[in-house]
Amino acid sequence: MSKSKVKWGIIAAGSIANAFAHSIKYSENSELKSVLGRNEEKVNAFAEKHQIQPFTDQESFFDSEIDAVYIATPHDTHFHFSMEAIHRSLHVLCEKPITVNSTEAMVLMNEAKKQKVFLMEAFMYRTHPQTHEILKLVKEHFQDDKVLISSSFGFNAPVPEDHRLRNPDLAGGAILDVGCYPLSMARLIAGTIDGKPFLDPISIEVSSELDSTGVDADSTAKITFNDKIQAEIKTAIVNEYANDLIIESSDSKLEVSQPWHCGQFQDGKSSIKLTLNNKESEIPIVDDVGLFTREINEASDCILQGNLESEAMSHKDTFGNMLWLERWYVETGVKYPQNTPQSSPIFSYDYSAVENIKKSAFEEISKEGSRIVFGCDNQTSQLHASTMFDHFYKNGGNIFDTAYIYNFGKSDKYLGEWIKTNDLSEDVMVLGKGAHTPDCEPKFIKPQLEESLDRLMLDRMDIYCLHRDNADIPSGEFIDALNEVRDEGLISYLGASNWTLERFSEANEFAQNNDKVGFKVLSNNFSLANMNEPVWPGCVHCHEEFLDYLIENDIFLFPWSSQARGFFLEKDLFPKAEHFANPTLEEEKRVWHSKANLLRRDKCFELAKELGCLPIELALAYVLNKHPNIFPLVGPRSIYESESCMQASKINLSEDQLDWLIS
Repeated sequence: MSKSKVKWGIIAAGSIANAFAHSIKYSENSELKSVLGRNEEKVNAFAEKHQIQPFTDQESFFDSEIDAVYIATPHDTHFHFSMEAIHRSLHVLCEKPITVNSTEAMVLMNEAKKQKVFLMEAFMYRTHPQTHEILKLVKEHFQDDKVLISSSFGFNAPVPEDHRLRNPDLAGGAILDVGCYPLSMARLIAGTIDGKPFLDPISIEVSSELDSTGVDADSTAKITFNDKIQAEIKTAIVNEYANDLIIESSDSKLEVSQPWHCGQFQDGKSSIKLTLNNKESEIPIVDDVGLFTREINEASDCILQGNLESEAMSHKDTFGNMLWLERWYVETGVKYPQNTPQSSPIFSYDYSAVENIKKSAFEEISKEGSRIVFGCDNQTSQLHASTMFDHFYKNGGNIFDTAYIYNFGKSDKYLGEWIKTNDLSEDVMVLGKGAHTPDCEPKFIKPQLEESLDRLMLDRMDIYCLHRDNADIPSGEFIDALNEVRDEGLISYLGASNWTLERFSEANEFAQNNDKVGFKVLSNNFSLANMNEPVWPGCVHCHEEFLDYLIENDIFLFPWSSQARGFFLEKDLFPKAEHFANPTLEEEKRVWHSKANLLRRDKCFELAKELGCLPIELALAYVLNKHPNIFPLVGPRSIYESESCMQASKINLSEDQLDWLIS
């Protein structure tokens, strides 16, 4: 924007909206133009009070003279109004929590980036000098010892069951309403101690009291960030808590009262008490600008500068907070209707990229399968799974990889529920796996297969691979067992995962000599980088001689870790702190760091820059372009990652480019 002021519209006319409308009057880069609400009388009174235009019609409001919206509605509508604004290229400042769950947050952030609009979660304390001073003191005095962070935000609200605080349909409860503050603060403090903008936990233990409506009324979370940093946070809508922040180590203590309000109710005056070696001092904070005004200024500055997010509350930070808020309330037993695919607002919107992944024919089952295969071992809930699967399918993807052991059986169930709900059993292909070590024996094949099919709610598996090999058992015995279940109509294509060339070819030779069906699929590792040693025990790489054998015998390769588990990532663009299952740097060095692989990565980065794509996309394109019989498995955890994989299917590499990358 070249103009000097952002024109804002407010959605809602409650107390927080009033605070925003009052505060924006003191902003030099913002002006308030309109308000949207359902109650005409209330909206008109709000508009008259603040001298702005009232709207009760959503379309008219969004078409009015505004650049950005501030959303202060109940939690359950945050996704809807944010999405509506984003699709109209309007910038968004949305009250906390930004959504009801992490899947909604994921979709919003991806859409905002695609539409090139600013999106920020409204944690107003993040822009305040008091918070900046807290972080400064933490850096100075809490670096060299174990630290305990204690924080609470609780109040007693004797409201009826249909009130937003107690109503599960409105995503009520203490955790989402105010528990988000101490969790956000704890992550911020932990990150500062660890030298990062924020730090996500590694574990959380909760104890809670549920309201008669099913939302959380009172809850405590004990959080471990690492062996040095722990936190205990409390929240309630039925109890008055101290609502403070305490940071303690062996000889240092920092205390702040009402750290979220930053003196808002004391004429902008607050203080930080610091105790060092039993000596107390008080650091006064005076704010002449105002809590909400600072937040408005920050959002408008970002919008005027063309930034899509704020460093004060980044998308990664918001997503991490939402992910752990969700985990907190789920472990308390809270169940929101928005967390089910049937009631989620996500599926009311078209957020597909329409990349149209290429397909190839699988003649034996009269199906066409997408050249990219979706790995089903990274989904955190049915909603997350259904959202990811739906997006992949709408963009032409229709092969899904699962396994008996994935996510303790949840991966099969998530996939099966999505297939059944959408009646897609004839349109998709499922690659299942079983008989993993220590159950890698022929006798385990049928019972595990039947259990997987039961979870998937399917009659047969399109492709079934032995998940591991057991060299103590003759390969022919595995072929016999697989043929038995195939003859019963339970599987179509036979496959093996993590088998050596010697064992694989021996098994197929046995099948040919004994009038049996042999392996038609191999699922070993194959990527632009070669493994130095197995990622996990029993893993096997598909080397060039093995690949030649597969091509010569018209056998399909479904390689796992086809992108070398993040080895080709541009670390700043693909943050690794967004999910519980990310590989570590230690693993990356152990498995992928060799002179040859590091040279390949350098070449990959060089060619990617020349072609105008991401290195991780080029690495996947290498596998896709290597041969038409290769169907790489990918494991995207977000829509952004999934769409990046889809981009790879559009990259055509010449033979010279393929050879140069590995030369």
